[in-house]
Amino acid sequence: MLYYKESGNPNGKLVVFIHGGFTTQEAFMKQYDLLEDYHCIFVDLPNHGKSFCGNKESFCFEKAAQAVIEVIDALEPEEKVILVSHSYGGITARFILEKIPDRIEKIVIGSSNVRKTMLYWLYTRKIGCLILMLQNRKRYQKENITWKLVCDTQKSAWKSFGLPDSKKIRRIPALLLYAEYDIQAIKESMISWQSCFDTSQLVEIRNAGHNYFWDNAEETNRLVTEFLIREIQVCVSK
Repeated sequence: MLYYKESGNPNGKLVVFIHGGFTTQEAFMKQYDLLEDYHCIFVDLPNHGKSFCGNKESFCFEKAAQAVIEVIDALEPEEKVILVSHSYGGITARFILEKIPDRIEKIVIGSSNVRKTMLYWLYTRKIGCLILMLQNRKRYQKENITWKLVCDTQKSAWKSFGLPDSKKIRRIPALLLYAEYDIQAIKESMISWQSCFDTSQLVEIRNAGHNYFWDNAEETNRLVTEFLIREIQVCVSK
């Protein structure tokens, strides 16, 4: 079972926060106290943070999605849940959508690439992995981000870039976010995500880079909260 941090109301609607690549649930530290009426969990994906179990198994986004589903089933076996994902966490969320579309009430997808561009081809090769390791050496050592994990993640990411089958998820309300200073491939990817949902809101987080859940938490938190509350009010009014 994956490690996860809990906050909010244990009896509230379950909200699952899914971090991106080469980080931990602490990437959502500024969202820990965001939704006090919800049961929020912040998972460490396999071989990340406190879910680290050595390098015996290769990281795979589809397997990571299944691990998150097991946590969901253990905590909320009957009711629908909400997903909040960022960056590579959107790939994990994509597989969750494909596996259990009827269990997802709403979803937030932030800056999740779906395009196999030349830049991402280079980024997911060994040279890209090496650059990542060199740029983030101290943090990776602190958070147990190993060379094998980086290489496995990038290999799985390249294979997994793409959109989910939209037939079963079209009616799920979606909040789609990207940063003003995100690269063009990500901005275009978030526009592509819109095609999967009948009801979606695409928003640019101004004055922020890729890690806006941290860099511009105030604006990000406002958007996420308003999205969830607005949908609840719609349900109640019916």
